[in-house]
Amino acid sequence: MTKSLVLCSLGLVVQDESCGRKARYRVEARTEDRKPAVIYLCSDHVHRAWHLGQLALEKKFSGQSPRIKSIHLHQLLRAAAAEAAS
Repeated sequence: MTKSLVLCSLGLVVQDESCGRKARYRVEARTEDRKPAVIYLCSDHVHRAWHLGQLALEKKFSGQSPRIKSIHLHQLLRAAAAEAAS
């Protein structure tokens, strides 16, 4: 089974920035009422996960003033390595 290449979502969330690197993390940001927004980040941008998650929520739920409550990081590389080993 082949996996498709996922690129960093930075350019989708921040208008004046872009990144063409391969995503290493899947970031799920959630509000208090559990509304999710999912973005993918490379190793260079994962340190901005909380801020970028907030921006993704604001973009997805515009007009509702969503506030981020939590983020969940999923390392994509580890999952791909485990699948390849089996």
